Amino acid sequence: MNGRRVRWSESGHRERAQELSGGREAFLDGAERMLAEARAWRLADMRQERGFTQAQVAERMGVSKGRVSQIESGQVSGTEVVARYVEALGGSLVMVAVFGDGELRKVG
Repeated sequence: MNGRRVRWSESGHRERAQELSGGREAFLDGAERMLAEARAWRLADMRQERGFTQAQVAERMGVSKGRVSQIESGQVSGTEVVARYVEALGGSLVMVAVFGDGELRKVG
């Protein structure tokens, strides 16, 4: 190795990943699904940390246990859904805007 760091954007890896996934749109869709699944797993972790079952969260939300399962698997998302889920756990959802200069601003 020559010690030179190569940036992701200059490495050709993104283009290769896009090619392997079936194009740019498929790549972006896959990335979004992965992020949704990661957020959903975090919701399930929060529920378990607080000692709630899916059935209890469903009852508090006024939905079926299957719907809670869909939320926790990333199949159902959106700010309103996540806010209701968090409220069922006894919390409140806070949105924050993050800017490139590191500035954070509460939204809403």
